[in-house]
Amino acid sequence: MTSQRTKTMRAVQIAQDHSIRVIETDMPSITADEVLVKPCSCGICGTDLHILHHGFPGTNYPVIPGHEFSGHVVEVGRDVVGLREGDFVAVDPNVTCGICRWCKMGRPNLCEKLTPIGVGRPGAAADYVATPARNSFLVKESLGGGLAAMIEPLACVLHAIESSLGITGKDVLVFGGGSMGLLTAIVSQLRGANRVVLADPAPGKLTIANSVGVPEAVSPPDLGSDYFDVVFEAAGAKAALTQAIDLVQKTGVLVQVGVHDEHETVPFNPFRIYERELRVIGSNSCADKFPEAVDVMSDIAEQARPLIDDSHPVWNFDAAVSDMAKGQTIKTQLHFKN
Repeated sequence: MTSQRTKTMRAVQIAQDHSIRVIETDMPSITADEVLVKPCSCGICGTDLHILHHGFPGTNYPVIPGHEFSGHVVEVGRDVVGLREGDFVAVDPNVTCGICRWCKMGRPNLCEKLTPIGVGRPGAAADYVATPARNSFLVKESLGGGLAAMIEPLACVLHAIESSLGITGKDVLVFGGGSMGLLTAIVSQLRGANRVVLADPAPGKLTIANSVGVPEAVSPPDLGSDYFDVVFEAAGAKAALTQAIDLVQKTGVLVQVGVHDEHETVPFNPFRIYERELRVIGSNSCADKFPEAVDVMSDIAEQARPLIDDSHPVWNFDAAVSDMAKGQTIKTQLHFKN
């Protein structure tokens, strides 16, 4: 256990009316199987924008956001083994029951009682956050807080690629030049795709794609008539999904990984799916890929580092989400003054 510390802390809070404020609140009390983490970096993603602007399934308002994060363990529950004070960790935000049919099938992201950190329970946009020890993974300090916080979206990418039924030797198209899309393109190359093309309407994102080793990066109208064996829709945009389904090769796969509004609908031609024997597959969150992502991040660190192109103090959360919503940055992160 740590020495006595202040009993209150600051935290960012999103209220039911979607307003943002910085509050003074009680520090989390950890259970026997939890650790207390002092965050050092926390990413903002599309889920956070949904929580802020529209609502997101499972959100427990008022909520402290922040589910992509890394930090240092400052307190350890009495039953925890394998972690100690001072350890540097990245955290899988998906807190599961471990006993429902989906958990038993190895699909924890579909847990019937899923309570994600930063959505259903307090997140990392705070001085401290309580996390289950089993969700907290040791990371080399040399990786840095920013890249360690990107292990969560990388785990989501690994799940999406596994869901695609295989990309080795195949032609791959990725819609979306944000962190999810770029990480998907980078890992697709790493996993042996024959060809990888990234499409995004923002010229700046295409330039960054080229700089991190994705040579074919184009605006969606310039895609032409080529078909692709695997298409990842990582933009979370209706126009991207509508275009994506028309570019899937016969017997190919469309993987829906971008987060759309809960009630959004997209028209499609069912005959095209039938005639071309297409597969449309959803890929939700990171499933069981977090441990693998810890290792893969070390392999792609130099390519992934430039994706962190916007950083704000955690207490400027409103400015950070405003910048991200403009769609011109790759990965916006919050930093903490420790």
